[in-house]
Amino acid sequence: MAKDLLFEIGCEELPARFIEPALQSLAEEAQKLLAESDLSFKAIKTVGTPRRLALLISGLSEKQPDRVEEVMGPPKKVAIGEDGSFTKAALGFARKQGVDPSELKIKSTAKGEYLCVEKYIQGKETRELLPGLLKELVSRIHFPKTMRWGNYDFRFARPIKWLLSLYGEEVIPLEIAGVKSGPYTYGHRFLAPEAVAVGSFEEYLERLRERYVLVDPEERRQVTAQEVRQAAESLGGEAEEDPELLFENANLVEYPFALAGTFPEEYLKLPEALIITAMREHQRYFAVRDQGGKLLPGFIAINNNRPRDPDILRRGHERVLKARLEDARFYYERDLEVPLPQRVKELSGVIYHAQLGTLYEKTERLKSICGFLAEKLFPEKKDLAVRAAELAKADLVTEVVGEFPSLQGEMGRIYALAAGEDEEVALALYEQYLPRGAEDRVAENPVGILLSLADKLDTLSAFFAVGERPTGAADPYGLRRAAYGLLKTVLHHALSLSLREILSFSLFVLERQGHLKSSKEEVLSELLAFLEKRLEGEFLAQGFPLDEVRAVLKVDFDDPYEAYLRLSALHKVRQSPDFAALSVGFKRVMNMVKKLTAKLSFDEDLLKEPAEKALREAFLEIRAETEPLLEARSYEEALRRFTSLKAPIDRFFEDVFVMVEDQALRENRLALLQEIAELFLRVADLSELNP
Repeated sequence: MAKDLLFEIGCEELPARFIEPALQSLAEEAQKLLAESDLSFKAIKTVGTPRRLALLISGLSEKQPDRVEEVMGPPKKVAIGEDGSFTKAALGFARKQGVDPSELKIKSTAKGEYLCVEKYIQGKETRELLPGLLKELVSRIHFPKTMRWGNYDFRFARPIKWLLSLYGEEVIPLEIAGVKSGPYTYGHRFLAPEAVAVGSFEEYLERLRERYVLVDPEERRQVTAQEVRQAAESLGGEAEEDPELLFENANLVEYPFALAGTFPEEYLKLPEALIITAMREHQRYFAVRDQGGKLLPGFIAINNNRPRDPDILRRGHERVLKARLEDARFYYERDLEVPLPQRVKELSGVIYHAQLGTLYEKTERLKSICGFLAEKLFPEKKDLAVRAAELAKADLVTEVVGEFPSLQGEMGRIYALAAGEDEEVALALYEQYLPRGAEDRVAENPVGILLSLADKLDTLSAFFAVGERPTGAADPYGLRRAAYGLLKTVLHHALSLSLREILSFSLFVLERQGHLKSSKEEVLSELLAFLEKRLEGEFLAQGFPLDEVRAVLKVDFDDPYEAYLRLSALHKVRQSPDFAALSVGFKRVMNMVKKLTAKLSFDEDLLKEPAEKALREAFLEIRAETEPLLEARSYEEALRRFTSLKAPIDRFFEDVFVMVEDQALRENRLALLQEIAELFLRVADLSELNP
């Protein structure tokens, strides 16, 4: 009968960022080990806190299945003599396998006939296998960093303190780094530290809950959110919504206790972003706003212990936060003493990258690229865009951004306004970094759009120019993020730009500074391939099928928004009843012309068969109708009209033999098909579509 396995690894506190990946790794490695051991199970679940990682394997079989194993021996010609008796080789094989020679069999294989024996192997009991499996499982859990402790030759993220291992009601004995397993878990370090025996997984969850441990991460997040909400209400407001901060706080505690505190109202004169960041990044506190969205002089702290006197703990939090805010005010006021434009010259002393010079050189590149893009997209904003580019990186040398790097751009906006810069310029300093993530918004202000595109173009071009390309999962300079950000911005605002043209200009600027380390065409080719892959990913993320995406990108992707229009049209028209048959016909056309290396000339006088004349007439009519549509990017209507070629194409292939011996006639028919293919390829390569 199957039983449940409950396995818990108790340890010193793990960093919050370790817990979720470790639980995922624990589940994955457990599944692999069970598969390797041929043990069946119903389900795997993992739970954990900073002090424990736990695994439940429900319905784990009691033993491995029995099996028959076939062991191959020597070839028949070596094992059986001319008189039909077993040779020494056969007898030796039987002896080695522990069977009587009469049990040997002949088996035919691809390589000939061989002697073999079938051995019955009884499956081992799960309880015998588990000690070794669990010890191996612990060693396989992946952490960003591991450590050794004591004299033990064993690595884990933190020292192991206890092991709970129950298979059904039976303790599975094992020892890891001097710690022996048992039927016990432990409650909250401060509120209920005693050992407690458990049986089932449900009892395990309940006993720990009674001892102030919420071992299920999702339950802990929900309770944390509820605690934060109630604490904010006690201050007359609502907590700032911050899923990442909630996630981190929930993984810093075993049982969350929220505490509301206040800080002097004088600090509200500081920029909101600075106040919130000082609370969030240094103390992991939640900010609080009133019903109108105004920031209140309050905060919410999550604690891992229920204090006997909350006021003492509150005063401690308030004292620490006040010191943090005082530091922030000091940095901010010092920064305001030097107007932002005066800081630009300081960038010449800050290295951007060893092979790419200083931040001042990057600033000069941004000015050139912004001016170039402005002429194409927003000519009236060129002066503002170039000014924004000049100030773009100036806040990186301020004290606030030195202390809080996540405020880059935001402090640039604030300091630019303080220096009397145009509001559009100031906003662009913030928007240049958008989008910061997959779910973030893109720049909206025209000047911000230009600076955002310029910054991402320069980042991509510069690092590719010096050979710093992403490899596998490694992307230290965020080039994939820059590429997705560039493409998202272009698509969101329906901007028509040639990737080849704008990348060529960006590389030209790098070359002018002496930072292009290889041929411009080679780097450009690599950049375009890189962006094509990112554009494919962006379209797939929008829900378009892979075959449609590839059909469009195979034709051209130089203008991403134009490719999006063609893809949207293809996706809509593909649903029409005639389209599937048309794509089959187009595939036949492509099969005939794809090997042609040159453009063939067409001669109307060489048309002979009625079917080819009909196809030529239908094609000319459709081309005349769709040329204006294609020029106007009305791709959906053009595709719908293409479907009228279905019948003439089908008839052509039924009635006309293309590859005739007469070279002139053969090439003329291929030329007709070539012209049809060229028209279709103005939208997509339909031969890429799945049936």
